[in-house]
Amino acid sequence: MRESEVSSVHVGSVDGLSEVDYLREENQRLRQRVTDLEITVVEYRRQMTSVLRSVSWRVTSPLRVLLARYRTGILRTKRALKRWRERSAGTSGLRLAGLFPPTPGDLPVGSRLARNVSSGRALGRAYPLEIAPLHAGSPRILVVAHVHYPELWGDIDERLSRIHEPFDLLVTVTQGSAESIIPTIARRHRSAQIEIVPNRGRDWAPLIHAVNNGLIGNYTAVAKVHTKKSEHRLDGDSWRLELLDGIFEAPEAIRRTVDLLSLDSSVGLVLPTGHVTGTEHWGSNLGTIEALASRMSMAFDPDALRFPAGSMFWCRPWLLQRLADLNLDLDDFEPEGGQYDGTTAHALERFVGVMLDVGGMEIVEAMDVSSHLRAIEKSPVTAPRLLGFYLPQYHQSASNDEFWGEGFTDWENVESAAPLFHGHQQPLSPPDFVGLYDLSDPLELARQAVQVNESGLDGLIFYHYWFNGRTELRTPLENLLISPKIALPFALCWANEPWTRSWDGLESDILIPADLTEGWEARFYADIRSALFDPRYITVDGKPLLMVYRLDLIPDLPSTVAAWRHLAQSDGLSGLHVVGVIPSRDFGSVSGNELSALDGLVAFPPGSAVNLQSIKEFLPHGSAGLGGDVYSYDSAARFVAPEIPEGFVGPIHPTVFPGWDNTARRGNDAYVFHGANQLAFRRWLASAAQYAAANTPSLVFVNAWNEWAEGAAVEGSVLPDQFGPRP
Repeated sequence: MRESEVSSVHVGSVDGLSEVDYLREENQRLRQRVTDLEITVVEYRRQMTSVLRSVSWRVTSPLRVLLARYRTGILRTKRALKRWRERSAGTSGLRLAGLFPPTPGDLPVGSRLARNVSSGRALGRAYPLEIAPLHAGSPRILVVAHVHYPELWGDIDERLSRIHEPFDLLVTVTQGSAESIIPTIARRHRSAQIEIVPNRGRDWAPLIHAVNNGLIGNYTAVAKVHTKKSEHRLDGDSWRLELLDGIFEAPEAIRRTVDLLSLDSSVGLVLPTGHVTGTEHWGSNLGTIEALASRMSMAFDPDALRFPAGSMFWCRPWLLQRLADLNLDLDDFEPEGGQYDGTTAHALERFVGVMLDVGGMEIVEAMDVSSHLRAIEKSPVTAPRLLGFYLPQYHQSASNDEFWGEGFTDWENVESAAPLFHGHQQPLSPPDFVGLYDLSDPLELARQAVQVNESGLDGLIFYHYWFNGRTELRTPLENLLISPKIALPFALCWANEPWTRSWDGLESDILIPADLTEGWEARFYADIRSALFDPRYITVDGKPLLMVYRLDLIPDLPSTVAAWRHLAQSDGLSGLHVVGVIPSRDFGSVSGNELSALDGLVAFPPGSAVNLQSIKEFLPHGSAGLGGDVYSYDSAARFVAPEIPEGFVGPIHPTVFPGWDNTARRGNDAYVFHGANQLAFRRWLASAAQYAAANTPSLVFVNAWNEWAEGAAVEGSVLPDQFGPRP
C-alpha cells in the first residue's frame, strides 16, 4: 500500500485544551464530508433497493443458483483431472500450484494479481524476514480492528471491556466513510494507534498495510475484528454479533485463549465455535490463491482447506507476519464494487487457511480451548535445543588467496550466481541490514551473537578445519576466544574432508589432503583444547559437545573416540560428548557397531534426505543445460524419521534447512530445492522438534546459520516459534 494513500492519527499525547481544539476542528470537517456523502449514499441505496425488488432480479434468482453450482462442478472436475494427471505423471500427489508463477490466463477475469504475475513479481522472497524483538513488559494482546461502518464501532468497543489485562489497540478506519468515529475512539482509548486507509480491499487491505509497515509486533496473540455488515445475507447482523461474542466471550475465556496461543505454537488460529469453513466454499477464488501462493513459492493442497468464515479470529502474530512475504500493495486489490466473491480480499480470507495447512498449524474452536490447555498441562513438551551450523569462510586467508585469488571469500561465489531457469531466485544475498560482512572483525562476531540470540537458536556449531596440524579459516574462532564478553554459545564440528577444487567442478584436484599420521588424536585435542574450556562452549550432561563431519575418514573410530575422551578426562573435563554427522544416506565403510562408540548421530540433509521429488521436468521453460536437479522443497520438508544404521543404539538427531540452492558454487550442476518458504520450514522444524523430544539429549540442528552460497541461511531472520518452554 502506498504511503501517500495512508495517514496515521496519533492521539495518545493530546490532552487538555489542545485535545478539545483538535476534536472540534476535526468534527466540523468531518460533518461537512458526511453531509456531502449522504446524498450519494442515499441514491446508491435507492438504486440497489430498486434492483433487488425488481421482477427481473427475482425471476433470474434460480438461474444464478444454477450458475454457481455449474461453476462449482467445473472447478471440482478440473481439480479431479489435475490430480489424475499428477498421478499419471508419477509425481506422487505433489501439488505444483505455487511453485511456479501462473500465467495471467490462469487467473479470474479482472484479477488484480495478473499485472504483477506478468511483470515477474509472482515469486516473493522465501527468506529471511526480519521481525522486531518483543520488549520486556509489553502487553501480550494486540487488537486489530477495521472500521468501515462507524455506527457499528460500539459493538466492538463494548466487548473490548471484557479484556482484563493490558492490550494494545490498532484501529484502521476507511477514508471518507468512517473518519467521523476517530474522536470517539480517541477519547475512549487514548493510546490507540489509528490509521486512515482507502476504501479498498475490505478488512484485508488494511491488515496488509499494518503487516507491511511493521505494526504487528511480537505479541502473544492478535485479535482481528471488523465492522461487518454482510448486507447480502439476511443474518448479517446476528452473524457479526455472534463472531464478536465468540472472540470476546468473557474475561476468563479470553485469558485461556491467549494462554493457549502462548503455550502451543501448533495452534495458529482460535475461532468462534461453528465458524470453521472448508473446501465447499472455495468459490471463484482458487486461481487468485494460486497466484498468492506463487508469490511465497508455496505449494499447497486444495483439498485441505479450512479457513475462518467471517474473517474474525484470534491469531499467532507470526502467522500474520508471513503476509508480508506476499509483497502486496493497494493496486493488488480491486476497487470497491459490492462484490460478493472472487476478489483479492475474498482470496486472502481463504489463503489464511492455506497458510495454516502448509505451516502444519491447526485451527482450534473456542469450545475446545480448555481441553487443549488440559492436555498441555498433563503432557507438557519442552522444546529441544536448536543449534545452527556456522561457516567461518567470510574473511581473507592465505590459502584462499593462493587457491582462488587475492582477497577471495565465499561472498564472491554468492554475488556471482545467476538464475538457471524461469522463477529461479539468484543471487541469494543477505538482507541489507546483515550485509557482506568480514569475519576478521571481532565486532562483526559480536553483532552476530545478538542476532543468534534473537533468532531462537541456542548456539552455533563452528566448522573447524584441521588437517593433521594445519588449520584453516580459524580467525572467527580465535576472535571469539579472546573476547569473553561476546555472549555466543558455540561448539565445534571437525570438517575433516580434504579441500578440493569443487567450486571449479574439479573435485579430484586435492588442494589440502586430509591424511592423518601417528599421534594425530593428541594433536587434534591440543588444537581444540582452549575452546573446550571456554565457559560458553556447549555441553551435554556437563561434557563438551564435539562433532565429526566425515566418520568414514577416521581410521579407527572406536579407538579415536576413546582416546579423545581419555585426554579430556585427564585434563579435568567430565569427558566428551562425541556426535557424528551423516552427510549422506550411505554410511560408507563405518559399521553400526563402530558407530555405537559415539554418543549420537546427526542426520544431515539434503544429503541424507529421502523421498525427494524432482520437478525438473516441470520447469516452465524446460531444463536444457541444467546438469543438476530441481527438487520440491515441500517434499524435503515432509519430515521422515532418520534411518537407523544396523547395530547402532544411540540417538539420531534431526536436521532441517530453510532452503537449499548451491548454484553459487556449482553453477549449471547445482541442486536446487525450489519453493522454500517460512511456512513449510515451520512445519518441518515442528515435526523435527516432536521427534527430538523423545531423544536424550533433545537436539535439533539447522543447516545452516550462514551458508549463503548454498542457499541455506537463517541469518537475519527469526526461527518459527516452537513447542513449550526453552530448556
